[in-house]
Amino acid sequence: MKKLLLILLMCAALGAEDVYEGDLTATEAFEMQKKGTAIIVDVRTTLEYIYTGHGEGVINIPAYEWTYIPHSIEERVKSSEFEIKTSKTKEHKDVQKLYDAKEVFNQNFVPDVMKAMKMRKVDAVILVCRSGPRSSAAANLLAKEGIKAYNLENGFMFGWKEAKLPYDGF
Repeated sequence: MKKLLLILLMCAALGAEDVYEGDLTATEAFEMQKKGTAIIVDVRTTLEYIYTGHGEGVINIPAYEWTYIPHSIEERVKSSEFEIKTSKTKEHKDVQKLYDAKEVFNQNFVPDVMKAMKMRKVDAVILVCRSGPRSSAAANLLAKEGIKAYNLENGFMFGWKEAKLPYDGF
């Protein structure tokens, strides 16, 4: 996720122009969903959608997933031993460094969004992620495919939840 955020920030810094329709507040997005004029698609990974919650009625179509390839068992055992020895000092290793993370683009993302729009008989989609960058990138991707796409401003955590809209999860 850090790599994707870095890429998105670099594109913004280099003047990459947004081509999607615009940013909507969570309340505006929720109203469009209720009126049946748009669907809301959560582009976060399946695990994020399930375990950190999601807006009511929001469809999860991950733009990508992650694979994690563990380093050697020797490294992981040493890390475990280090954690046991230092548990009182809180001086832990960064566990993420024990895995090589690889981003895998969902090849079905665009077709699945189009199919969901057709099933709900809408001509617009609103994209949401945790805080906004991934969904704006996905909105740009869809807009370049000719789809009327919006970005949910501030994402699920800082837009939807703070607006106190209904959601499932924690």
